[in-house]
Amino acid sequence: MNPREEIAHDLPELREDLAFERETLDESIRHDYSTSDTGIVPLNRRRPMWHFMGLWTTFVAGFSYMFLGFEIHDGGHSLASTVGITLLGYGLYVAYALVGSYLGSRTGQTHALLTRSVFGSAGSVIVSLFVLIAPLGWVAFQANLLVTLWDGFYGWGHIFTLTLLFAGVMILNNLLGFTGISVFARYLVTPILILWCVYLVLKVFVSDGGKLGGTPQGSGLPLWVAVSAVIGFSMWGNEPDFWRYGKPRFTWPVPTYVFAALWFVLFTMAGWMMADLSKSSDPAAIFRYTVHYSLFGAFWLAWIIATISQFAINDGNYYESVNAGQNLLGGWRWWRRPYTCLLVAGGGVIAADLVNFHFLNGWFKVATFLAITVPSATVIMAVDHFALPRLFRISRPLDRVPRWEETGRINLPAVIALLGAVFFGVTGTASWPHGWLEAAPPNSWGPVPLEAWLIAGFGYVALVALVRSAANAKQLLGFSKPALAANAPGDAIVDIASAAEPATGVVPAPAGV
Repeated sequence: MNPREEIAHDLPELREDLAFERETLDESIRHDYSTSDTGIVPLNRRRPMWHFMGLWTTFVAGFSYMFLGFEIHDGGHSLASTVGITLLGYGLYVAYALVGSYLGSRTGQTHALLTRSVFGSAGSVIVSLFVLIAPLGWVAFQANLLVTLWDGFYGWGHIFTLTLLFAGVMILNNLLGFTGISVFARYLVTPILILWCVYLVLKVFVSDGGKLGGTPQGSGLPLWVAVSAVIGFSMWGNEPDFWRYGKPRFTWPVPTYVFAALWFVLFTMAGWMMADLSKSSDPAAIFRYTVHYSLFGAFWLAWIIATISQFAINDGNYYESVNAGQNLLGGWRWWRRPYTCLLVAGGGVIAADLVNFHFLNGWFKVATFLAITVPSATVIMAVDHFALPRLFRISRPLDRVPRWEETGRINLPAVIALLGAVFFGVTGTASWPHGWLEAAPPNSWGPVPLEAWLIAGFGYVALVALVRSAANAKQLLGFSKPALAANAPGDAIVDIASAAEPATGVVPAPAGV
């Protein structure tokens, strides 16, 4: 077959692929499967593994993770200890993330939409506010870090004004929904970042390995506080939002998380190394040293890498907040997703002011708050969907998104368990705002985020055990009107994936994957 014949042969298939991509992009711009009308990602719209590997690598690679290395170094930990802390913290995150990812892929729903069915309308508002507000703290931190990088590179100054400006501007890619953020990440960010960081770390080991100190003098950052910080930097909390586009198998995301762990550790190591070699604790000065050390003083290239990577990371932060906003507002007849994006961008500007210029150690408060609040809600929803049918023969169908008027009023056991876990977690990490509930400095309570998740999960089970015999048990558990009418068998797990399972119990591969 000559080249012309080959092109003619492949042309129909190419047209189909292009048509599918255009259709997917159009759907993402219009609704991104984030409202009650279009709230479940169909199995034939799921994405392939390489899609998630590119996306997740971008989420764990960048200057912000070097900043984590700075902080652990300044806390008095050696390079070996830093690697161990990072692996432990990321491992604890992955243990949570697999549960959250599976919940999303099985149901096809966003984290916020799932709360309608599980937490009831009042509970959904509470959780959605957590999901809406917590990532805006990260938006603020990442925007300020970008401006700090620019100041370190060029001495531009105007930190306050530029931080607030870019905290809002960084919403841009979210106007294209999940497709917009993932394409930007895969093709523009990941390859440059990875090649640069690999070169930096290799150069340190080959050229300056003997100059690295043993254990640096530091502030005495306790082990478990450092681990909690790693969990916070790893955490998105809304893993269902991303992985609802993945195959509904529990172990399917494992290769992506393992692959991403390599880069997470690498960038944290790079940060530790640069902090040690530069002999400075000022992030701007360390980043300036990094450019001279690894990019031959090419500040124009450093500017491109830093700007692209920070925008890509804030894509994910904003995506989380926007989906929560869509749960609260997206059901209005004339409401559109871009309106939510604009409102959330305004919240990002406000958060940029508070986190960076009013809160002491704002980055730590942001990291631990997100690592506690949203994941605790995820654990409760996973327990409700996967454990309650087996423990108490209580099954809540999750194969559709109830409208607000159909949603149950409140799941009291879930809300009580969530608020109890959040209170413990925020107190244990000393993350209350100044003057609220004054606590000691961050201490060694253990891995506080993990403990908060366990309190949420086991607390929910205990509270359900108390109310399950009541005549109005399902009302107390916030069952929606469609779920009450469905009256699913007690031991059934009803979601979009189980509805598509053949008799063998194996979920068929989604079309187009």
